[in-house]
Amino acid sequence: MDNKTNTLRRKIAAKFTPRVQPVPKRPTKDTLKSIPANIEKIPPPILAKSQKEIKIISKYFKNKQMEIRNPGTNRSYAQASKQGTSTLDVIKINNMFPSIKAKEIDQINEIVKGSPKAKRQINMTTKGPSHKQVIIPMSNNNIVKFMKNSSMHIANINRNLRSTKSEVSVNFIRAELVGITIVTNKVSQASGLTTIENYMKNSESIDSSQVDTPHLPQSKSYLKIIGIPYFLNGNCQEHLNSSNVESIIKQNHMFNNITLVSKPRVIKVLPKLDMAIVWIDIWNTQSGTKAKDLINRCFNVRSFIAMIRGANANPGVPQCKNCWRWGHLTFSYRIQGSKYVKCNGPHKSENHHEFG
Repeated sequence: MDNKTNTLRRKIAAKFTPRVQPVPKRPTKDTLKSIPANIEKIPPPILAKSQKEIKIISKYFKNKQMEIRNPGTNRSYAQASKQGTSTLDVIKINNMFPSIKAKEIDQINEIVKGSPKAKRQINMTTKGPSHKQVIIPMSNNNIVKFMKNSSMHIANINRNLRSTKSEVSVNFIRAELVGITIVTNKVSQASGLTTIENYMKNSESIDSSQVDTPHLPQSKSYLKIIGIPYFLNGNCQEHLNSSNVESIIKQNHMFNNITLVSKPRVIKVLPKLDMAIVWIDIWNTQSGTKAKDLINRCFNVRSFIAMIRGANANPGVPQCKNCWRWGHLTFSYRIQGSKYVKCNGPHKSENHHEFG
């Protein structure tokens, strides 16, 4: 056979026989020394993400999928102009700062995007006292006469309440500066207030003409009226005062069920402006329903249009009527007895001539 035939046979045999990979030899000390030093080491394995990080990152993908599924949702121009958080931005921040957590990545992205801060809400209604009491305004003479036989009045009121099958009962009666307070075990309903009112009107020990209608404690709401002129008649000598504001409020139907806590306060906006801001405090419910009905409503003051806005609650610092110090209420004063404000003696003002 010639050489050409042998070479052809070798090629055919090599084509159809399977190739076996040579087994690599184990590295020895000599081979390890021969490896060049410039070869980089194998990078460390990537740590697995926690469940919290996976949830934070996956929400961006969900938002993106929702945008793709619902491309034709009705959005305003302001909503459409605001760009949502992109997944690429999160990945870029993560690549730049691999050691920070997912929550910190979210905060950095919000700072970069310039997300708007939440609008601060105005706290315009103060929390009133407990409703387990009934306030009855009356004159000073009626207060003194009524408190002399307070135990008898408590028994009579409880008898009348039981006759109407009411679960409310009177615990004790407390004298106040402008009337009396009847403390009860439960919140009195309309029927209980009517029973107490009828008893006060039919009582012979006091003058019923100087007794007002009983009512539950209420909260205070603070409002302001803007856009009202400081000079009503165009005369610079006669400016707006509290009595003018009270007459304006009485003439307007929006204030029919509104009771003012104190006189309105009129303040000029600026020394060189002829407009004023009127601050009013009203009695309100615990939820502030009356104030919410008035806010952002407009009414006419002559040819001007005034608007009602909410104001920050500023109840002031309480003063105790027992020790005459600031910072705590009279009812929270734990020491028994009181002091007279003029002589600082351990007696009330009405007993000053006897003990002073």
